Amino acid sequence: MKTDPETSMLRLSDDIGKMADRIGVMADRIGTMADRILETQKIQSQNMELTQKSALEMMNIMNDQLKANHKILELLIGKGLNSGMLK
Repeated sequence: MKTDPETSMLRLSDDIGKMADRIGVMADRIGTMADRILETQKIQSQNMELTQKSALEMMNIMNDQLKANHKILELLIGKGLNSGMLK
């Protein structure tokens, strides 16, 4: 079964057209995935910012608590020294 060159060229052209269509579909999917990745990065960036702010706020709270504890200890030690309990 022989095929003439024109038929072979038409079949090849048709195959190339089908591949081009598939590549176009794949490109669309890649574009959609890229959009999703960017959106995920935006969300993760916001989450990271909130986490950092929360951690900083917690450190400030702990620092304030440590300062308050230090003052309480100073007062207790001062009272102990003044009363003669810590001699």
